[in-house]
This record gives sequence, structure tokens and C-alpha cells, in this order.
Amino acid sequence: MARISEAGVNEAAIGGEQLSRQQFATITWLRWRIFVNSLRSKGEKGELVAKVISYPILALMVLGPSTGAGFASWYFVSQGMESYLAIPLWIIVVLWQFIGVSTSATGPSFDLSTLTRFPMRYRDYLLMRLSFGLMDPPTLAGLCCLIAMSIGIGVAAPALFIWSALNLFVYAVCLVLFSRVIYSWTERWLAQRRTRELFTGIILVASLGFQFAGQAFGRFAQKMGNGHHATVSPFLEKIGKILVSINWWLPPGLPATSIDHMHAGLSLIAVAALAGLLAYCALFLLILHLRLHAQYLGENLSEAPAAAGKKSKAIRPRSNPALESTRPSALFSLLSPAVGANLIKETRYLLRSGPKLYVLIMPVFVVFLFSMRTSGMSYAGFGHHGLEGILFTYGCAYTQLLFVGMIYNSLGSDGAGTQFYFIAPLRFRDVMLAKNLLTFIIFCIEAILIYIATSFLSTPAPLDLTAATIAWSLFTLLVNMSIGNVRSIVSPKAMDPAKVRSQNVSGLNSLISLVVVVVCVALGSVMFYICRYLQASYWLAAAAFTGLAAIAFAMYAIVMNRMDGIATSHAEDLTATLSKA
Repeated sequence: MARISEAGVNEAAIGGEQLSRQQFATITWLRWRIFVNSLRSKGEKGELVAKVISYPILALMVLGPSTGAGFASWYFVSQGMESYLAIPLWIIVVLWQFIGVSTSATGPSFDLSTLTRFPMRYRDYLLMRLSFGLMDPPTLAGLCCLIAMSIGIGVAAPALFIWSALNLFVYAVCLVLFSRVIYSWTERWLAQRRTRELFTGIILVASLGFQFAGQAFGRFAQKMGNGHHATVSPFLEKIGKILVSINWWLPPGLPATSIDHMHAGLSLIAVAALAGLLAYCALFLLILHLRLHAQYLGENLSEAPAAAGKKSKAIRPRSNPALESTRPSALFSLLSPAVGANLIKETRYLLRSGPKLYVLIMPVFVVFLFSMRTSGMSYAGFGHHGLEGILFTYGCAYTQLLFVGMIYNSLGSDGAGTQFYFIAPLRFRDVMLAKNLLTFIIFCIEAILIYIATSFLSTPAPLDLTAATIAWSLFTLLVNMSIGNVRSIVSPKAMDPAKVRSQNVSGLNSLISLVVVVVCVALGSVMFYICRYLQASYWLAAAAFTGLAAIAFAMYAIVMNRMDGIATSHAEDLTATLSKA
């Protein structure tokens, strides 16, 4: 009986392993079929072209850090400074996470958490969540840097190559687990509106704080380099020593410690440092297990219960519904009822979106950061007075970049509600006009705030430069609206605020918007240097861009007149794509 039961257990284990392999093969095949079938839909071939173009550019961006990491590793080891290997290892951590947040995942176009609906073991679910996404840009970039470091160390000290490669391999596993932990738990916090807004605000404030600290440190280093030597604060010196000592207990410091002591012949300390790195891997795996196991057990953090509770409380008799319904038309009496209603809806969308409001505050802070870069502007050919005049132009140019998501995917925030545009008695032209009006109003407010900030930080921009900047901004905004309105319908993208690695616009739209902004900035730079070369005022540039803005407005009017026909011809694809949110 014991042999029979043991044989049954073995057969069950073998059957489970075969089922796991079949599930992996099925999901891989499904991922491939989704990619192939997606090429049959409208616009997907353009997305493929955009990826083909963007990947070489990304490869060139990765080539520089990889070469730098390999050269730095060779230099540190050849000079007997193995402990300084922690510097490129820290840079790789920052690069890994920065690329991960700034790019969209190349993984499957379906949510892996939906696999819990099928009969699957938790071990297989965990392995699938870990394996899928290993070919994403951040992972490839980090691995290239670590491979380059291994090669650099091997060239400097061939006997140290195997040990350093082992340490860097464990470090790569640690970073993969760490990135999975960051994404999974961040999506857990972003699943609810209040935590999403709080988390986004903390990230933006922290990023601004780091930028400010970097600029302050740069100015301090510049003063030191110019001979203005100041005594270092004992408190800051103590903080620096504490941070350096803590570094050796963190994942980037442990591989450097292990390689350093192995090169010095202290193998026991080297093995202990590697064991500490393995302990970090186990800790990150445990934290990831807590999140994925909750998903495996069916955790669902949708906002439906909260919305239902608010809905039950909101059902109250109104004192005067007729009067309340007439208030929006009184506020927007200059607009048609359809445009006014859509503008009210877009305004409420904006006011209820914390991340969008935080992003729109960025230009004022960026102007403040630009004001600290006096040395960089002087190298570019501007003196201190030139910086004071050009600061308003820089702020307006940066604001144009923030409107890419609002213009080139203006229907993404509507989601499945886009289908009501085709049911309601209104023209699609009015819908897009309301979205464009909100964008224009926001830009006007941003420009006023930027002008006030630049006037407060330095001196007000000259009148001719202000007029030229406003004319250029209007021209750029109209060109982006003309192209972005069409691209929002032809190539929409459903926006999911609970996803960390998701773009606000599709890949092709992002590429088109980048080209448009670069061309407009190039035109502005050419006119700027022409005025400087001719020693003429900027009224010449203002007149030129006013004429271009008039041409752009005519193009915008033509596009808006054809908006209903474009929306009708793409109605099915538009609603199907945005209903996936």
C-alpha cells in the first residue's frame, strides 16, 4: 500500500509539472497571438513602426551608461579602488527605476492578475509574474550595465571575473525583485483614488526636492571651484559619514564590499557580503509574495463600493433643480450649450484628478530651477541679463511638453463613456472644441503664473520677447491641437490610473508629438538667433510667428470642420479601444 500511495504521489507531481509547462506554453502562445492579431487593427502597424524606431534610440541611450559603467569598473579595480564600485551600482539602481517608470511595458497586453481565474497553482502564478517582463527596457538596460561592469572588472583583474560576475548576477536578481515589489505595491496604492492622489503628490514633491537639492549642490560646488572656500558644516560632515557607513549595508554596497574583500584575500568577509545580498533577495521575494498572494486569493481594490456608498448618499431631493440646471449656461453664455456642457465636464475631470493638477503646477517650479542655472546659461552664450529675459520663454516651451497627454490622447480619460458621444445629440466637433478650450485656458493661466514667477525671481521679460514667446506658443499650440485631435480619434489609448508603467499616449502619437515639438522649438531657435545676428528686436520674431499662428489657425479650422466625419469613420475602433479601460 505504501508503494502504491508513493507511486500515486509521484504521478500527481509529474502531472502537475506537465500542467505547469502546458500553462506556460499556452500563455506564451497567447501573448504571441495577441501581438500578431493586434497588427490587423487600425493604427497598430504604425505603433509597430514607432517601436522599431524607438528601440534603436533606446539602445543608443543605454550604450552610453553601459560603456561608462564598464570603464568606471575597469578604472576602479585597476587603481585598487574596488570599494568605489558602489558608485556605478547606485547609478544603475536609479537608471533602472527611472527607465521603468518612464517607459511602458513590452509585456502582454492583458493583465496577468486575471490568470487567477483559472485553475493554477500559486507557484506557477508567482513564476509567471516574475518571468514575464524580463525583456522590458529597464531590465535590459540594467543587465547591459551589469554585464559591462563584469567585463570591465575581468579586464582589470582576470582572476576576479568569476566572483564579480556571481555577485553582479545576484545583484541583478535583487534589482528585478525590487522593481517587481515597487510596481506591485505602487499599483496597490494607486488602485484607490485618495491613496493615488496622495502618493502622486509625495512623488512629485520628492522629485522637486531632489532637483532643488541638486541645483543647490551644483551652485555650492561652483563656488568652491571658483575659490570661495567655505568651511564644511560639522553636522553635514557627520551626516555624510553616516550615509557612507549605511551604504555598505545596502544592496549596492554589498557587491562592492564582496568584490573588494575577495580581491584583498579576505574570502570570509566576501562570502558574508554575498550572503547579505542573498538575504535582501529573500526579503524582496517575501514582500512580493505578500502582494501577489493577496491577488491570488482574489483581492479586488476597485472603487465600486465607495462609489456606491457615495451614490446612496447623493440621492436627495433638490430645492430648485431648474435653477441649478441653468447655472452652467449662465456661466458659459458665450458658448453653445453643447460646448459649455462639455467644458464643464472637462473642468470637473481636471479638478478631480490629483495627478493632472500636480503636473500642471510643475512649470512654475521648473522656472525656479531654471533660475538657478546661471552657469549653464552663460556657457550657452547668455549672460546673467540674457537669462533674466529668456526665462519666460523657457517656461512656456516646457509647458508645451505637458500638453502632449492632454492633446494627443484627449479621449483617453473618457474611457468607455466615449460611446455616449455618438448617442447624444451633439457634434463630435463640439466635444473636441471643449477639450481644446480647456487646454487653451490652462495655458493662459500657466503663462500668467510663469510671467509672475520670472518677474519675481529676476526682472520682467522685455515686451518684444514676451510678444514673440506668446506668438510662438500660440502657433505651437494650434499645430499640436490640429494634429492631436485627429490622432486622439485615430489612435486612442485607454488610460488606467492604477498602472505604474503606462503611457498617456500611444507610441506613435508620442513620436509624432516629439517631432512636432522639436520642429517648433527649432523654428523658434532659428528666429531667436536671426534676431540676435541682425541685432534686431524680437518684434521681428513676433510678427513672423503671428503670421504662422494665423496659418495654423486656418489649418485648425479645417480639421475641426472634418472632425465629425473622422469620428464617424473610426467610431467602432475608438469605442472598442477605450472600453478596455
